[in-house]
Amino acid sequence: MANIEMVIDSIRVSLKENDQRKVVLLKEKGGVQYLPVWIGPAEADAIAVKIQEIPLPAVFTHDFACAIMRALGGSLKLAVIDGLTGDAFHAKVVLQAEKEQKEVDCRPSDALAMAVRTGVPIFVDEEVLKQASIVMYFDIFSKAAQDILSKSEAEARHMHHDYVSTAHLLIVLANKKSRASNIMKNAGANLGRIQKDLKDLLKREHSLEGGGVGLTPLVKEAIQISIDEAKKLGSEEVLPEHVLLGVVRTRDSVAAEQLNELGITPEMIYMELDRSR
Repeated sequence: MANIEMVIDSIRVSLKENDQRKVVLLKEKGGVQYLPVWIGPAEADAIAVKIQEIPLPAVFTHDFACAIMRALGGSLKLAVIDGLTGDAFHAKVVLQAEKEQKEVDCRPSDALAMAVRTGVPIFVDEEVLKQASIVMYFDIFSKAAQDILSKSEAEARHMHHDYVSTAHLLIVLANKKSRASNIMKNAGANLGRIQKDLKDLLKREHSLEGGGVGLTPLVKEAIQISIDEAKKLGSEEVLPEHVLLGVVRTRDSVAAEQLNELGITPEMIYMELDRSR
């Protein structure tokens, strides 16, 4: 599997009572996926002090390790989170020593702490990202749009699917009363029929859009398009109608094919949005 480059977006505290852990939020470089990595408070501090350039009265263990590595003529090439067992991540760093590269297994917190001190790229194995990534839509998506996305995940779980496809997304868009569902109704679409047809399809096809675990690549594409559409239309947040535009603009997706058969196209949606202003 390929490795996906990530950057450290933030370090956050747990909102759970009596949970002292912190979460390092890794963001896909140029993408919409995030990977939350839970670590201890001391390990989080070891990363944060370097990111924030906080002066320290003593040398941290990771600074000492980097100093030893340089003294021996070595250098760090990259850090990788490359495995997941239950809720525990596995990681490694890749060292360059003369003309030879060595891989050293370590905790994710150690890999990240070394990476921020040496400025090397951080990667996550693609399969790990599929299993554990989230899409952070809460800052830009409206409450109604958030509800559509979370209910799509719930719909997938209800159907015993490990993945969320554009079919799950369209089922919720057709079921939930919003401007998006009104646009589909105005186009003459039978919202109940849309839901039934897609659910029947999902029962027959157990790996729609490639299946897998988590959001399918086409759902991630639809989410990114919906963000772009909201910005293009001058909206400060993503609304259900922008999610509908994202779905219909996602080429080769099950939902886009269904919508196109019903005559619901991006141009038609734009016309409805202009007419209802």
